[in-house]
Amino acid sequence: MNFSLPDEWSVRLFVSLCRHYGVRPFRYPRQQRTTIMVRAPQLFFDAVVRQQFSELHTDLWIFFEQTTEQLIKKAVCSDTRDAETTAEPGGLC
Repeated sequence: MNFSLPDEWSVRLFVSLCRHYGVRPFRYPRQQRTTIMVRAPQLFFDAVVRQQFSELHTDLWIFFEQTTEQLIKKAVCSDTRDAETTAEPGGLC
């Protein structure tokens, strides 16, 4: 099976889970660092590894969002609202 993960943190989590369940993660030469290959029974992999990855990946992103928000508030500015939406300037040709 071939998995394309969104970022390095996801790769680390995925690889660790694979190894925890005795599945050897690998990649072929010239594959992206975010591409991971595994050979495993698909039913087992989907029911155990992929399910647990999905749950832990959600927890990981919630943690990253909270930590980033706190860091920005403390180190940069307490106003962390999104940028305002304004009307586009008129008269552009």
